[in-house]
Amino acid sequence: MRKIFIKGAKKNGIFILICAAVFTISIGTMTGCSMTKENAEAVSDQSDQSDQSESENILPVEDSTADNAILENTPVPETSEEKVEKTEKVAEAAEVEKEEKAEAAEKAEAAEKTEEVEKTEKEAEAEKTEKEYTEDKMVLKIMREGEMEEMPATLFAGEGYVIYLTDGDWQQHANDAWTAAFEGKIVLNGQVQLWITHYDDKTGDQVKEELKSAGYTLENFDMTRQEGEVIYKVRLNEFENDVWGVNYCYPIEAEEGWGALLPLIADTFAVSMDDQ
Repeated sequence: MRKIFIKGAKKNGIFILICAAVFTISIGTMTGCSMTKENAEAVSDQSDQSDQSESENILPVEDSTADNAILENTPVPETSEEKVEKTEKVAEAAEVEKEEKAEAAEKAEAAEKTEEVEKTEKEAEAEKTEKEYTEDKMVLKIMREGEMEEMPATLFAGEGYVIYLTDGDWQQHANDAWTAAFEGKIVLNGQVQLWITHYDDKTGDQVKEELKSAGYTLENFDMTRQEGEVIYKVRLNEFENDVWGVNYCYPIEAEEGWGALLPLIADTFAVSMDDQ
């Protein structure tokens, strides 16, 4: 009985020892886990507090570009001096515009008046010319030796044209052609002549080219050429598909006499009304 009891006691002691060891290890493990968790939470709290502190210590960065854009777009209130200056500039611009409009109106009015005057003068001249060409006589005025000389002229009606010839100065030697004379005698060896040419169905440019081919050049209103001591000139009168030429010549020595009179005679040429 006793031996059994001892064996039984040994078994219970080992069991109790094992249980005590397991319990001790469990308590240690639980304590270590608890401390590890608390340490981790403490470290986490310290980290959060550190981040919060750092974030509180960091100053916010200002966006200077946005601020500048806002400042640029923000209208600056005008001062009283700027308002006065602006008002004066507007008034000055309005005054300048008003003056320019007034000047333009004056120019337009002046141009209109000038046009009316020119039109009136042309009408008067045309009326005068028409009146003159319905008369048989007219007076040509020429400056000779510093004095104004009046020379009466008589209307000559040719075939399709009219022209005034100074009285007693011409002898007709062909149709539409005359030679200067004095008291019925030819003067200056017959070198002073006047004749009319009708360039039918030709343009003014075509006639000018023909004359250029013959040695003429344009001088003032006449086609001119010189042959020896004699000057030849042609006064062209151009109409639609119809050109007339008043031709005349004179020696160089008669430049101030016949050379001055012949252009006046050429100016009196006109196409007759029946032929137009």
